[in-house]
Amino acid sequence: MKDRLGSLLRYFRLSRPIPVGRLFGIPLMIDQSWPPVVLLHLWLLASFWLPARIQPAWPLWQNLLLGTLITGLFFFSIVLHELAHCLVARIEGIEIHDIQLHIFGGWARLVGEPRTAMAEFRVAVAGPASSFLLGMGAMAGLLALQQIGPRHWLLMGAVETCYYLAIANLFLAMFNLLPGLPLDGGRAVRALLWHFRGDLLAATRTTWRMGVTIAYLLIAYSLFLFFQALARGLFWQDFLFSTWLLVIALFLRQAAEKDLRSRERQENRSGKKSEPLSPPPGRWGVGEADLPSRFAPGTVGSRMHSPIVAVPPTLTVDDFIDEILSEHRRIVFPVAHEGRLHGILALAHVRQFPREQWSHLTIQEVMIPIAEDHFVDAHSPLPVAQEKMARSRLSFLAVLDSQGLLVGTLFASQLDA
Repeated sequence: MKDRLGSLLRYFRLSRPIPVGRLFGIPLMIDQSWPPVVLLHLWLLASFWLPARIQPAWPLWQNLLLGTLITGLFFFSIVLHELAHCLVARIEGIEIHDIQLHIFGGWARLVGEPRTAMAEFRVAVAGPASSFLLGMGAMAGLLALQQIGPRHWLLMGAVETCYYLAIANLFLAMFNLLPGLPLDGGRAVRALLWHFRGDLLAATRTTWRMGVTIAYLLIAYSLFLFFQALARGLFWQDFLFSTWLLVIALFLRQAAEKDLRSRERQENRSGKKSEPLSPPPGRWGVGEADLPSRFAPGTVGSRMHSPIVAVPPTLTVDDFIDEILSEHRRIVFPVAHEGRLHGILALAHVRQFPREQWSHLTIQEVMIPIAEDHFVDAHSPLPVAQEKMARSRLSFLAVLDSQGLLVGTLFASQLDA
């Protein structure tokens, strides 16, 4: 089951998300795994939750109408949860890639990680704090509506909406505050341990153990619910919930182990402890953070992103997914070794290779060979980059210096900035 879940998660990572808009300048994306979850949530609300809550029972069309409203507001509250992470991360000087809704809810995709323990703590607690405030706001609305007289069906719908949102957001806040990786509570505890111990790897190991323990407790509880559903005859609603809980538990366990492996690899490569979570130059990072400011306005160098994340050509596809894609979720990467560009890794191209081969296929075997339209000189004017980008159709260019060394990356969105 673990192997099947791993393949499932890798598939979701490589599913191309769909852009739907921006919030505070942050792209909002929908993963292809998300719509089935929305439909399942709506069906459970309209078929089980609302009929059990509203008496006398409403017709199906009313339950579907109210269920659609509640579902929309619930997932919007998840977006606000992730937006809170993003806004605090932005205050901490961390670049935001996007917010993505996916099969397990949502995540804020950051470029890099907080560089200090307390910065990580503030970013981690921002999401649960927003969910708690949303839950308390819905609770206040519920108490206010309950003071109103006779129950019109619109008023009943408003009451049920506030009740559900209050319960759901408070549960979301409390669940995310569980003290184990990869949950927000686990990251907050890790940040505090890192702050007081001064050892990030030891803090990661402690919160990893806590995360794995939480995952096993959730697995046990999901199995209990499954057998209880069989005994009570509530097969559909309890069975679906127990199955979903089991999937989440397995996901949390795998994610906690991935966080630990990633941190241990970084420690082994750097030979140091308590380094920032973002990849330093010499691991995956290449370039300097202030390099774009050294180029004249209107040149490629002034718009490029640096430091960058370059993929070693000898890395396997599986290791790339676990070590790099999980932290830097983009669809195109430069492939480089010792600063020299070897090729371009596009996730759409990787999907052409069977998944069962990813454990032994190297990046060099799946990358796109270098062509003239895949790179540009940092001193070139922006129209040159636009022309090359249009010809390559990758919406991406590797940026080289005068010695031919990789110093930055350029995406189509940076040309429009």
